[in-house]
Amino acid sequence: MYEAFTLVEVLITLTILSVALLAIFRGNVGNLRSAKQVSDMAVAVMAAESLIKDVLHEGFPQSGTTEGTFEEDYFRGIKWKKVVESLDLPFVTDLKIVTVEVQWGNGETYALETIVSRY
Repeated sequence: MYEAFTLVEVLITLTILSVALLAIFRGNVGNLRSAKQVSDMAVAVMAAESLIKDVLHEGFPQSGTTEGTFEEDYFRGIKWKKVVESLDLPFVTDLKIVTVEVQWGNGETYALETIVSRY
């Protein structure tokens, strides 16, 4: 007589295999989502650094607030806000604190600050 698996055994095996594969695929989807978030954050950091570099390149900034949206291909659609304020410290003059905040995606934000001296 031949020995073989019954239909019930095959169906149970396929069910267990399906559940295991589903768990693996869900894990991969979570990894892809995390990778996208990390990529978006890296682009936001580069955008903020770009704005700070522009401030440093332009020289001593004027106090005030400016806002906008990037139009360049790599940063396209990222909103930004730049705030320049005087920093009043005893015995130290001509310092400004520059805060740059970028916003992307579903309202996620990243802020970067630096202090600029006239000298």
